[in-house]
Amino acid sequence: MKRNSPTYRCDVSTLTLFCAVTLMFCGTLAHGQGRKGGGAPPPTQTVPNPAAMPPAPPSSFDEANMVLGNNRNPVPSKNPKEDNCFLPPLNGLDTGTVGVGDLQVPEKTQREYADGCAAMRNRKIAAAENHLRKAVNQYAKYSAAWVLLGQVLVAQQKTEEAHDACAKPLTSGSNYLPAYLCLTDISSRLKNWDEVLKLSTRALEIDPTTDAAAYAYNAMANLNLHRLPEAEKSALKALEIDRNRTEPRVHYLLAQIYEAKRDRANEVAQLREYLKYSTDPKDTATVKNYLAELDEKSRK
Repeated sequence: MKRNSPTYRCDVSTLTLFCAVTLMFCGTLAHGQGRKGGGAPPPTQTVPNPAAMPPAPPSSFDEANMVLGNNRNPVPSKNPKEDNCFLPPLNGLDTGTVGVGDLQVPEKTQREYADGCAAMRNRKIAAAENHLRKAVNQYAKYSAAWVLLGQVLVAQQKTEEAHDACAKPLTSGSNYLPAYLCLTDISSRLKNWDEVLKLSTRALEIDPTTDAAAYAYNAMANLNLHRLPEAEKSALKALEIDRNRTEPRVHYLLAQIYEAKRDRANEVAQLREYLKYSTDPKDTATVKNYLAELDEKSRK
């Protein structure tokens, strides 16, 4: 790619909240475009491919590997006392984040929700959907159940239904943070970067200090909208919050930002930071090979 190109390499798609769920159950993505332009080659990810779905493993880091929440095998929390059993990246939110209506959920409805969580842990996605639909039918103000239902629906590539489910807690004017992140992720899957920017900005207005996922979404949106200073600022903030480096791929996102800024030194530095925390052998090998190529070019 020509370095004087005004577009750089900003066609960045990600494995965000719902894509993570989709891959966990189906081993496939509903969409995605190949990597464009030059620069850092994308690491790949190996994911389960149950026989129920045709295997279609992601072909690039940009398309599939930005799980912004936790780990390679995202499952709901096993602590029944927690307020929700969201999947990444929502499982990283403070469990005290609940909707007002959630405080008044009938006991019977809580049991349906708990059964939905148990089904999710056992990868029984149809059963999970059934329990969650019962929960929201019994108590329509159950914000956590609506959001988790949205995750389950996108896992089944029912994107429009998922959008409606995730938006439900906001119809009453609520500032329920998981709902905003839920909608942010859907917009990211659709590559609607203006909407990702809008929604992630709203999420950060609600929680500007602890929500690393919203900062990462914000960084990706700004990168794709060619707002590089803003992208860098948000990605650095995500790293500042994620002190334990539970998601090292933010370093890779920063490398992409520095590549677009033609800042080779910082690009290399971020890739090396990524290698410190990466646990996937294929990702690690790919980045190491690319860094070797950069070192060779720098010596010429």
